[in-house]
Amino acid sequence: MVRTRFKDWKLSHKTLVLFIGFVLLPSVVLGSYALWKMNRILTVKAIDATDRILNTVERNVNTVIRDVEDISTYVIFSDDFRALMTLSDVEPNKPRLRQSAERITGFVLFHLLSKEYINSVMIEGTNGITMQFGEPVRGDETRWEKAADQAGGAIRWSNGYALTSDWGGRRQVISLFRVINDINDINRPIGMVRIRLNERSFYRLINVGVAPEVGSAFVLDRDGNVVSHRDVGLLGKPYPDTRLVARILGDPATSVFRYSQNQEEYLVVTREVKDTPWILVAIVNQRQVLRDLMGLRISMGIAMGLLMLLGILAFVGFYFSIIRPILELTEETRKVEKGDFKARVPVRSGDEIGTLGLRFNRMVGEIERLIDTQYRLAINQRESELKSLQNQMNPHFLYNTLDMIRWTARMEQAMETSHLIELLSRFFRLSLSQGKWWIPLEKEVQHVKTYLELQKKRLGDALKYSIFIDEEIRQAFVLKQIIQPLAENCIVHGFKEKRENCRIQVRIYRSGDDRLWIDVIDNGTGVDAAKMNRALWDENGAGFALRNIHERLAAAFGHGYGLEFLPVPDEGTWVRIKLPVLFSEEEVHHMMARVGNPDEDDED
Repeated sequence: MVRTRFKDWKLSHKTLVLFIGFVLLPSVVLGSYALWKMNRILTVKAIDATDRILNTVERNVNTVIRDVEDISTYVIFSDDFRALMTLSDVEPNKPRLRQSAERITGFVLFHLLSKEYINSVMIEGTNGITMQFGEPVRGDETRWEKAADQAGGAIRWSNGYALTSDWGGRRQVISLFRVINDINDINRPIGMVRIRLNERSFYRLINVGVAPEVGSAFVLDRDGNVVSHRDVGLLGKPYPDTRLVARILGDPATSVFRYSQNQEEYLVVTREVKDTPWILVAIVNQRQVLRDLMGLRISMGIAMGLLMLLGILAFVGFYFSIIRPILELTEETRKVEKGDFKARVPVRSGDEIGTLGLRFNRMVGEIERLIDTQYRLAINQRESELKSLQNQMNPHFLYNTLDMIRWTARMEQAMETSHLIELLSRFFRLSLSQGKWWIPLEKEVQHVKTYLELQKKRLGDALKYSIFIDEEIRQAFVLKQIIQPLAENCIVHGFKEKRENCRIQVRIYRSGDDRLWIDVIDNGTGVDAAKMNRALWDENGAGFALRNIHERLAAAFGHGYGLEFLPVPDEGTWVRIKLPVLFSEEEVHHMMARVGNPDEDDED
């Protein structure tokens, strides 16, 4: 019978012997000590985690408060709001009141739709005119109205309270009340604004990261009354634990303390909310956080010395037989990742790790043989070409649009200009796409739609457009900024001699199993489709934008994709973008890799 040396044993046998002799037996004692130490560490971490949670909650609450208070501040300086609150509802004033009401409606609805935590907004003028937006609610708000009157124009925040909704049921809200004074006579009130927040939505912001079984987060005012809490029955009432409230109000600034109740230990972290009468409170049950470790704390005693010796022996055994070969293999693998195919692993044994190292060496040698310099240079050249094309987008639309906004601002009033700037901001935000090249198709559609809306502001009723997209491909990935330049081409060139009835159609659908077609059709002056298709490959042929898009797509996916001009029977231009149907960035990169290596399909 041939006796094998230990270093040539199977890895499973080595692991079993080392684990039983140097890990399993001493771990029974060593684990007790480690858990005791871990218990102390986790206690500190629980405090830090609770503090970080409250920092997040504080940022969320401050963001909401700042947004809502900014709305009320806007009301003070807005001519439309002042007109609504002061002009009497007589015939000469009705056009002005109607115009102001329309602008106010647009302003408020924008915030209602973009901020889900706003329940409703109510504006009352001293002239008797009242406007309410959002969910129709009613109830007694006299207490907060009086507090706002006494504040004389300062902001007053309420606690949580209930109102009855005309849509059915009761709604818990937290409200901002503010008396609006005449900007020319700050002592003369002209109305009041109420902005009500959905208390449940607000509570979700303050309860981020706090599991119910571990603890809770809530908001108190400086009288100890509940502003927002998991239990809606406590809203507007004094917090039931008077001892805890006294401790919190005794030091309402930033603080962390331990609190005992019913033989339970709690960590309490508080924050004052700036510019409000509120205090954020987070409470975490220490026993719940550490319950898996509470009964396992055992002192090491005299066995500590033996454990240290056994630990060293276990480390040495694992290091030389398992860890060191794996570390060497990891280091050589890292060299291969960086392109160094001279990397080799020293083979010292005949076990699984030694066999793995031997096969690794053979694999790297084979890869080095297969990769030739010309192929690598071709890949680098293709990548550089694609990056270059991506960065060549013409900025002329920026200048044209800003010029159009400047003239619009001179002809119209400020709200229209604000809307145009908002559309432009959305356009550039979508253009950037957080630095990504590949974006979902629905974002690209939103990008071109924003552009066309901007152009409608310039051209008015002369421009009409429609966008159709097949629902099943909304999440397909496409190269960004490929549709908008085509729409821009329609307006700049197709409608150059046309001043009315300008139509643009964008149709996006799936053709077969693996093709995505995007058709952009206008009724402009038209082009020679065959001539344009030839010009797409001519450096001095088609326009820069068209050739740019075509070259980007061809570089990414090959010559079977890109732009194609189709003949139109009567008038206009029909251009089609041909893309593969890809639903993830991994599929995109795989497709591009296949373009760079045509033999890949054969290997598959």
